[in-house]
Amino acid sequence: MSDKRTQLIEATVDLFSKEGFWNTSTARISKHAQVATGTLFNYFPSKEALIDAVYLQLKKEVRDFVLEAYPERGELRERMDHIWDHYAMWAVANPVRYRLLEQLRLSDLVSQAAIDKMEEELAFMFEVVGEAHKQGLYGKLPFGFVSMIIHAHLETTINYAIAQGLSGRKLKNHLKLGAETLWQGIGAKG
Repeated sequence: MSDKRTQLIEATVDLFSKEGFWNTSTARISKHAQVATGTLFNYFPSKEALIDAVYLQLKKEVRDFVLEAYPERGELRERMDHIWDHYAMWAVANPVRYRLLEQLRLSDLVSQAAIDKMEEELAFMFEVVGEAHKQGLYGKLPFGFVSMIIHAHLETTINYAIAQGLSGRKLKNHLKLGAETLWQGIGAKG
């Protein structure tokens, strides 16, 4: 990634997180990135394209962090726990980026093409949840419902860790407790 492109994305992350999407003009982003106003449009044809680039950048950071030492051939629970722990650790280490990513996820500002691209790149995460579903580990709960429960529970676990300033051993214990609570709550009954 070019230095100016990186500067623009980082300036956008900073301003969007402080001022919001709608309150941040492309001129303001350019100024904050310390580049000429027209330079932004050399890299991004529109504000919408810049929003997609920010979304893709943040999602790729998550993906890369989760893939570090990912036990691709490990047992199902080991892979699920790895994804859970690493996603949460990235979020706790990067609370501004995490909160912006969540805002973008909930908005209608990210293009379907960008969403589809990242779903493809994060397919390994969805496949693990699907594998657990096929094995009946979630009882008779529908797959889409399970996915939403997992995301909501992970979000709660992350937000609590951020609010409490957890790190080190306390964070690891919290993440383990969060994962165990999830498994107990959605696990197959009888």
